[in-house]
Amino acid sequence: MSFRSRVLDALDIKKDHVRIPVYQTFLNPSETSPAVTSTAADLVVAGLKPYAVSRCINDQVIGPKSRTERLEVLGFVVGDDPGAKVTGEPAHLPDALNRDAQAVGLDYSGIHYLGGLYDSTNRKLMKMRKSAITPPELDTLYQPGAGNVTAVNDHTHKDWPNTATEQAVLLNDSPAADALYYHKTQVRFLLTGIDDVSASGFDQASNHRGTVRMLVLRPRVPAVRTRVDGITGDFKLNYDYLPDWHTELFYDRSKQLGGKLDPDSYPHTAHSGSNHAHGVTAPTGSTLTPHHEAPYPAANSLHSSHIVTYGITKAAKPDPEVELDTNNPHYGHMKVTVGKDHQLTPTDLLMSKINKQKYAVLHDELFTLDSLHHGAAAQHIAQVNIPYNKKVKFAGRQPLVLTNDTTNASTVQEQLSNHTFDTPMNMASRPIILFLSYNQKISASVEGWTAISEC
Repeated sequence: MSFRSRVLDALDIKKDHVRIPVYQTFLNPSETSPAVTSTAADLVVAGLKPYAVSRCINDQVIGPKSRTERLEVLGFVVGDDPGAKVTGEPAHLPDALNRDAQAVGLDYSGIHYLGGLYDSTNRKLMKMRKSAITPPELDTLYQPGAGNVTAVNDHTHKDWPNTATEQAVLLNDSPAADALYYHKTQVRFLLTGIDDVSASGFDQASNHRGTVRMLVLRPRVPAVRTRVDGITGDFKLNYDYLPDWHTELFYDRSKQLGGKLDPDSYPHTAHSGSNHAHGVTAPTGSTLTPHHEAPYPAANSLHSSHIVTYGITKAAKPDPEVELDTNNPHYGHMKVTVGKDHQLTPTDLLMSKINKQKYAVLHDELFTLDSLHHGAAAQHIAQVNIPYNKKVKFAGRQPLVLTNDTTNASTVQEQLSNHTFDTPMNMASRPIILFLSYNQKISASVEGWTAISEC
């Protein structure tokens, strides 16, 4: 036993711990909606289902007799909905579905918020927070004086701070005292292929064992630097944009603009530094001028040598703009610009490399599911372990504004309410669990928890 543990035991101070469960029920498309390409705007609001199903985001014909392939996406974002995205800023998280939101008119993305970072209804978690009001049933009270039944109950030292005054003393001395220690999030998925291959024509191009790629990602947070204004002497923050999920998820140097990323770009056989196309005609539907009428425009044209990042549906522009506003915190960094929809196939996306400059890869593996037969190949249990091992800080109690108007003169009084800010302040980014399923719709049953202890 360590010295710290012996001291805490001598003072009768026990560090509590709790497990916050993740969500196990999710909104899903209507059971009567088409299984492959439906946007499923008619989500089932009344009654959450104990499973989550994937959504088809890409399908195409790849051969004679309408042989097809498709890519299904099923994903989970740890935590709850952080709110609306700021206009002009990139979306570093996917378009996940909030299980408490009104689903009227919403598009089903196949990606859900998983919860599990904090639970405002957990009373033991309230007791562990230094700024929270301890629930009465979790207080430790004693009665001083033997036989004195009329004495006022008091708190033991391990309940400190218990009152608002004691909390103010603690948080003034140490503003970071309102913190919890986060250990890890551990989630288990039972994945099952749910295609009816005997009745559908979606599995004509492959056997019945669909390949599934499981990714556990975390958006990388850019470094923050300070600089001094030469005129005012003020300190200014400078940092890069957060990654954009829609255009910066993948980066594969084998894919250039002249191919499926952007067929309208210069083909790779055209010379980019010449006014002649060297016998290459413009692509079908392209705005580029054919070689026998006039030379390709030397400026404002994209060449196939450009290699850009891309997401599940869109590619980034190869010539992004630089932020030139010196008062902007992103000054000197490339703006995130969304290009056109790419023409990548399900196979391209399934095998694409993650853009590791923008997203940290915690886990990446492949496995197969058999939707036709039974046995070991019909289901797969995926274990996901996301470590934190850090002291997570919170912002204390929320302010409460009281207005008294008894003498026709408004008197505003500010005090702290009993409600706390429950969003972590130094949790850099939220982990993302993503399943890419090739030629097979999948269903996932979820269970798991996040381990938290008192600091």
